Amino acid sequence: MSAHAAELPLGEAEDLLRCPQCFAAKLVATPDGRLCCAACSAAFAGDAETGAYSLIAEATPGGIKDDIRKWWGDLYRQRYAGHEDGLDAATLGRQLDELEDLFRRRRHLAAVEMPLSGLAGKKVLEIGSGAGAHAALFARHGASVVAVDITPERVAATARKLALVPASRGRAYHADAENLPFQDAAFDIVYSNGVLHHSEDTQRCIAEVHRVLKPGGRAVIMLYARHSAAFWLNIVPRALVTGEFFRWPEAQWIGRLTEGKPAFGTTRNPITRVYSGRAIARLFGAFNVSRPRKSSFQFDNAAIPRLTQMREAVLRALGRRAHAGGTLVYGAPFMAETSLELWLGKFIGFSWNIVAE
Repeated sequence: MSAHAAELPLGEAEDLLRCPQCFAAKLVATPDGRLCCAACSAAFAGDAETGAYSLIAEATPGGIKDDIRKWWGDLYRQRYAGHEDGLDAATLGRQLDELEDLFRRRRHLAAVEMPLSGLAGKKVLEIGSGAGAHAALFARHGASVVAVDITPERVAATARKLALVPASRGRAYHADAENLPFQDAAFDIVYSNGVLHHSEDTQRCIAEVHRVLKPGGRAVIMLYARHSAAFWLNIVPRALVTGEFFRWPEAQWIGRLTEGKPAFGTTRNPITRVYSGRAIARLFGAFNVSRPRKSSFQFDNAAIPRLTQMREAVLRALGRRAHAGGTLVYGAPFMAETSLELWLGKFIGFSWNIVAE
């Protein structure tokens, strides 16, 4: 992939940014390609290929944030390594068409709560951009997109995809959701799909979302639901059987049993949190929150060996096929929910789809 990273106009990018080290000043581009703070002299370099800057404040190595980066970098390599090889604008455009169709069929956050048809001209921040498919979709609908992720590999993938969207006005940054490198009241919409419940301090992330939203702005966020089939029929039974339940605090044993296993290292998913409806109300206490919508249930949401394979085999026998739109976000075609699963997801789904203003 040879395209240069899509960029916001330099002056606009500088107006958005603040120093993540001292919080006191804007960052200004220098002739040598760095972003520098006039107040504390901190300097942040950009990647030569993608143009994505690392705006992570200095931190003690070896902490939980390092584990978070290691784990999500490992998972990126498992799911997406090589899938961008040879990707061009035409191919990405077709894949985004397929992804949008899949999102609508699944009644996904990005198709129901996120106003795709009304994004033109909006400043959108995505927190936790993954491989960049969501950010590219929003840019394609005319949004001025800024995407951040704590994992460098995912930032680079997002920057490459934004570069391939025609007339895209977007940029990707390596940044920490607990310390966003942006000015107050900078964005019309902050979007985050299944990310903030993996943070060391989710409450601080939500406070940062509130800070960077314009007055009247909207947060569109998905967090995991405690009262769900996936939690009570899958995660908790496995925690009890493996003994993880008794060895770790809740966010850690849930983390160790969700999102998969490491393939390129030994670091497991450090943190996953789940939320009840009351906990969501407390978490978003500074916002006006409309009634969250539950979704994301499948008949394999139980701790029964090979249940996923059995579900897919039954659906294939009934004539259903995995949807090609899953490739960009899941690394492979995705067997979407049936109508019955979509209906049950309203009550026992694993996702809280939240709109907070």
